[in-house]
Amino acid sequence: MEKDVFSVDLGRVRDDSVSKLVDGVVHQLEMTIAVGLLAGGERLPTEAELAGKLQVSTVTLRQALTVLRDRGLIETRRGRGGGSYVRDFGTADRERADAQLRTTSAEKLRDLGDLVGALTGAATRLAALRALPEDVDRLEDLARNFAEATRADVRRRADSRFHIELGAAAQSSHLTTLIVQAQAQVAPLLWDTDALDPHDAIREHALIVEAIRDRDPDAAHRHALEHCARETRVLVDRHLALAAT
Repeated sequence: MEKDVFSVDLGRVRDDSVSKLVDGVVHQLEMTIAVGLLAGGERLPTEAELAGKLQVSTVTLRQALTVLRDRGLIETRRGRGGGSYVRDFGTADRERADAQLRTTSAEKLRDLGDLVGALTGAATRLAALRALPEDVDRLEDLARNFAEATRADVRRRADSRFHIELGAAAQSSHLTTLIVQAQAQVAPLLWDTDALDPHDAIREHALIVEAIRDRDPDAAHRHALEHCARETRVLVDRHLALAAT
């Protein structure tokens, strides 16, 4: 079981471009699941708690949960310990992720990689200037979760959470929200593949955390850009391999 070290609450995972209330809640929870703030097998908060976090009525929340169940993202369990749970990532989900990556152009993937790099780089530079000791400790815990993960989908989730926590360590709620939205687009594309070499990412995470702890914004920014650029190359290479089949 992963240690729950994440500091960003669900109420900050927003996309104001979604206008309809139920659709907005569905979109928020989809992003939350996509980036790993809610892990496979994890129980959602009670309806009252979750509605409070998202600042909606329980009626609206129930409608949104019904949509998520219909889409196969959550399931309802009865009896003792019952409630709504995030579904574990399975073979069908991997096939959908590969299909999405196959049809996403290399140009769009590079553009998305540029966005992720710009946001993560900015957050990392600010984190090196603003992070509190407990922020650095959380980043180290998330990096450790990634290093100790034995499944590709768990590593992908841990990497997304690491990116988002950089925004929190930068003490910027707006930047954190933008990183969440960007990661929600990137994470599903490599959610359950072995294309990401964990050894490279482990080294990169360690360098980023070390630079933040040392209050070295230039080094932190450089390591973050290198990390994002490598992930973008992996996405493009994976896309080209899938498109050729």
